[in-house]
Amino acid sequence: MSVFGHMVWSSLVILICLAFTGCTRGNIGYNSTTLLSNIPRQLNIAPYESLEVHLINISAESAYAIFQTHTQKHNLTVSLDGEHHSISEAVNGTNNGVVTLLKTNQTNVMWYLFSNVNDTVNALVIAVTYSVEDPVAGGCNLEFPLENDPNLLIVSYNHYKAVVDHQLANIGFEREPVLQPPICEDQSVKKALSYDTYQYFLLERDLREASYFSAIEKMLTVESILKYGSKIGGGLSLTTSVKPGQGVVYNVLVTENKGNISNTMAAYVPTVTYACSFNSDVDSCYAINDTLTYVLCTLSGVVGLFLCFFGHRFFKTELFIFGFLVFLLIFYIIFTVGTDLSSTVRIILSVLFGWIGGSLWLLFWWCCGIAELSVLLVGMVLGYLVTSVIFFTPLGSLSVWSSNFNYGMTFASGVLLVPVLLLYWAQKLSIISCTVVGSYGFVIAISSYAHSSLTYIIINSIRRETLDDFRNVVLSTSFHASDIILSVVWILLTILGAAFQFYRERGNHRFPPCPRSEWKRRREMGELLDERRPLLGNRPKARSYMNSDQAENYDEIT
Repeated sequence: MSVFGHMVWSSLVILICLAFTGCTRGNIGYNSTTLLSNIPRQLNIAPYESLEVHLINISAESAYAIFQTHTQKHNLTVSLDGEHHSISEAVNGTNNGVVTLLKTNQTNVMWYLFSNVNDTVNALVIAVTYSVEDPVAGGCNLEFPLENDPNLLIVSYNHYKAVVDHQLANIGFEREPVLQPPICEDQSVKKALSYDTYQYFLLERDLREASYFSAIEKMLTVESILKYGSKIGGGLSLTTSVKPGQGVVYNVLVTENKGNISNTMAAYVPTVTYACSFNSDVDSCYAINDTLTYVLCTLSGVVGLFLCFFGHRFFKTELFIFGFLVFLLIFYIIFTVGTDLSSTVRIILSVLFGWIGGSLWLLFWWCCGIAELSVLLVGMVLGYLVTSVIFFTPLGSLSVWSSNFNYGMTFASGVLLVPVLLLYWAQKLSIISCTVVGSYGFVIAISSYAHSSLTYIIINSIRRETLDDFRNVVLSTSFHASDIILSVVWILLTILGAAFQFYRERGNHRFPPCPRSEWKRRREMGELLDERRPLLGNRPKARSYMNSDQAENYDEIT
């Protein structure tokens, strides 16, 4: 055969192989896995793997199915079409879901799953089926690309809030209805559907993948959401508070209200946020607290223990500490609202002005020596803490507090109410303030290492006072075993500190004498003794107006 003949035959063979490859490329490279309705399954997806997911043995009572994939760190693509990944047929992310409306007599469904990362991805997948009586989650999509979009979206998040959004649902309908599906924009359809947002907290700083999957499984179906989730609000969009490093699973239940007939419910696709990033160094989940935070919290613990057990005994030191706290808070709010300084600079400047303020308050006591006025500031710090505790409870999430006037007047009243009620018993107010505030300072120090939520008692109040958009945030805080233990420690320390200080101060004067008056008396006594000083012999010692017991009791270290 000639060279030309060899070239012709070779070209023909190549064309046949290419044609065969083109005809079969839809089946090459796809692995396959099988699911049963409402049963989650974990998969290990290889780098750049393409996977066919088959749902089999679908009940004849089912009208539609939602296929979901969940990963902790890496994005996956879920598609209704294996050939085209258009935005109207596919969705990409860590928490994805697509809706398939079943056809008459259909018992199997297939979806496509793609990995676009050069790493093995662990994923949780599930196909949840719903009957004709159940509403269709995301069945009235007016904004997102998919025709039926059951996904929840974390529209935005930062270190203190997350915005969760989802699409409208539709009422249930039969497979391949003769008439068109219900018009979801109809007012009667909208009135028949209501939405409730639920959340489930992971443990603080628990970044393990196993914990992530365990939490997701608790928020997949209607039954599990009602069992494990906590309802935090309703509507199509919700802004909720978050804590960097703590995972929160959100999901929405849509309810179709059918009057006298039992209501039916359907669940959207859950989503998760840690309020930080696994793939970035800017807001990394592995470096939440900096060195300055730990230093300040440790100092808070040391000073807190001192106040708890010895605060009133060292009265001038107590006044300086509480004056420092008040001016620290005031100037931190001023710097946050009025400047664009970084957080570290604001803290350093606030500490500086707090030191100056504490010194001025101590100077006020030194000059005037009016115990009730001096203790009033101490009691206001106690009032601030008590009011912050009240707003830390579910009462703080009431919609009435979205008004700045309502919140500000109520909070200010709480701050003043505590010292006004106890000011008549000024010594008791001083000791109680020292023990409650001091023990909380110690708890803050432990909380920074144990990752408890108790630090947010004060943080939430400061955010409400400095961030205008925080007034619309639904305050949702976890309360796990560590929080319960530290709350008990706080209560016990308060009781022990108060008992110790009341016992130690029994029989003593309520407050030390005015330092300026004592200084003047001692100076006058010294001048009088100087006039009577003999020419020979030792100079007699000046005697204080305080007896030996009083001098011992109020010989302070400041």
